[in-house]
Amino acid sequence: MERPALMDVSHPLHEASEGDVRAAVHRRLGEGADAWAALAVALREPTLEGEVQAAGTALVQALVAGGTLLVAGNGGSAAIASHVAAEFIGKCIHDREPLPAVNLAESLSSVTAVGNDYGFDQIFRRGVAALGRRGDVLLAMSTSGTSPNVLQALLLARERGLLTVALTGAKGEGLRGAADHVLVVPSADTPRIQEVHMLWTHAWCEAVDVLANPESAH
Repeated sequence: MERPALMDVSHPLHEASEGDVRAAVHRRLGEGADAWAALAVALREPTLEGEVQAAGTALVQALVAGGTLLVAGNGGSAAIASHVAAEFIGKCIHDREPLPAVNLAESLSSVTAVGNDYGFDQIFRRGVAALGRRGDVLLAMSTSGTSPNVLQALLLARERGLLTVALTGAKGEGLRGAADHVLVVPSADTPRIQEVHMLWTHAWCEAVDVLANPESAH
């Protein structure tokens, strides 16, 4: 049987020429590289670097002591949360025993059930209530610093005695005081903020791998 022809769906991008596409890609690659060149300097600012080291040390110490890592974020940050949890359960750069880590946005069934029955602002709070224990860690990411479900989760985590680490961007300065460690990427550009969040969390996971393989540090 002959397959029916694909529906002709119009899209504004269909009008773009190859030259337009090439120029847009070239421009964004250049702008991204330039932004990272500036960020590379800004991230070595002593106060910020000290905050990132302190947060990473506390997080890794909690895991070494037997705690579980809970990670929360929306959208792109949810994808990063999944990536981070996978790195600790698996490995980053060296083989080692797995560490307990959970992305609180991983289960569509749980997220949609809680969102439907209790409200979207409760999805991470309920996850912390179900899984979080004193000595565990909540790593919460919000590029804006204003995500209600992230704020709710941080509030309960602190009440429950979890270590709390919040990652945000320049607009999230208001998060300070809402977590034990608040790390602010000096950028208002969402892609760059999320890339820095990956840099920081990768560094912490790499530290775990090196601790488990002391000979690799030399």
